[in-house]
Amino acid sequence: MKITFLGTAGGRIVIMTQIRASGGFVLEMDNELIHIDPGPGALVRAKQYGVNLRKLTGVVVSHAHTDHYTDAEMVIESMAQGAMKKRGVLIGSEFAIKGGDSYRPAVSPYHLKFLDRYEILGPGNKTKIGKIEIEATPTKHGETKALGLVFRGSKTLGYAGDGEYFEGQEKHFEGCDYLVLNVLRPKNVEWPEHMNSNQAVKLIGKVRPSLAVIQHFGMKMLKAKPEREAKWIEKETGVKTIAARDGMTIDLGKGRPEGKGLEKWVK
Repeated sequence: MKITFLGTAGGRIVIMTQIRASGGFVLEMDNELIHIDPGPGALVRAKQYGVNLRKLTGVVVSHAHTDHYTDAEMVIESMAQGAMKKRGVLIGSEFAIKGGDSYRPAVSPYHLKFLDRYEILGPGNKTKIGKIEIEATPTKHGETKALGLVFRGSKTLGYAGDGEYFEGQEKHFEGCDYLVLNVLRPKNVEWPEHMNSNQAVKLIGKVRPSLAVIQHFGMKMLKAKPEREAKWIEKETGVKTIAARDGMTIDLGKGRPEGKGLEKWVK
């Protein structure tokens, strides 16, 4: 199981200046290759970081904000071998696929016809890509249909998506081996409907995965240094926590993280 980050940007300023890239991340597990939240520049960053989008078997769009879907159509065309054949699966929130509440669909009907299938999920809904079960989880975010996701295969990965922590959120990620959180802001700096480091401590401390990864950093988080925030979260929770970097690949097939270093998991 591997995760490759094609970007770790969050918030409009970081994304529009590309201080950090914003291409989402790619999950490789159980012979499936799934691109999650292919935001602005996903196509270019995949080329830069050595990810072959033609080998994708699935695309997931957690919600209908542009930083999570901008390159989705081109990624789908790549998955469909240059739009030459029907191939792959698209999974997304209601607004991401159908539109609504002032949001247009993130993917056109023209691109939907290149897929083997597409599915709209709501909290609690489940589907599969190959042998991987995918369950949608609720969020507390401005895009009211936004999703978190749990990917269950040989390992279990939780992705909370965008949104602030809410009471009981942890129950949706019970049993996750690994947890990816979009932590926009550092500790003691709040922004409505987004997570900060204090809220990450609550969720990570209750889920207690083997490894937590924070990403989707806004400007205030970058100024505070994500690596410092990750160390603080780890100290508060006792859970190994790292801050993702653009182009980072985490190989989670090398056993349970132990000790102080993560060198054997991170490239």
